[in-house]
Amino acid sequence: MILLAQNRQEARDRMSLEHDRKTAALAQANTDYLAREVSDLRDRVNELASRDFVRGELRDIERSLELLLERTEAAEDDEAERHEA
Repeated sequence: MILLAQNRQEARDRMSLEHDRKTAALAQANTDYLAREVSDLRDRVNELASRDFVRGELRDIERSLELLLERTEAAEDDEAERHEA
C-alpha cells in the first residue's frame, strides 16, 4: 500500500512539475514579448520630434515667409514706381 501511495504521489508530483514548467515557459514567452513591445515603443518615442524642435522649425519657416513677403512687397513697390515714372 505504501509503495502504491508513493507511486501515486510521484505521478502527481511529475504532473505538477510539468504544469509548472509549462506555466513558467508561457510566462517567459509573455515577458519576452512584452519586453520587445516596450523596446519598440521606446524607439518610436525617441523618433518623435520634440516640441522645441517643432517650434524652432516653425520659427524658421515664419522668418522665411516674412523675408519672402518683404521681398515681394519691395518688388511690387519698385514696379509701381516704374509705372508712375
